[in-house]
Amino acid sequence: MEELKNKFDALNKAEKIQFMKEVLPEFCKLFAENQQDMTQDMMPLCKELMKGFKMDMPQMMSMMKNKQK
Repeated sequence: MEELKNKFDALNKAEKIQFMKEVLPEFCKLFAENQQDMTQDMMPLCKELMKGFKMDMPQMMSMMKNKQK
């Protein structure tokens, strides 16, 4: 894992974004297969993400819903 993280860290911003777009569908599959554990493991990261956006969960859900249109 550390080697993969180091390789990711070495990417430039555009490459990191492209990488995230490539792996997100697989992440979503894994999440769907094990929602309870994934939610428990990922919630602290989601809260950090929301803090960075200065949003709470309802605001984040609303933003995501509006982006789907």
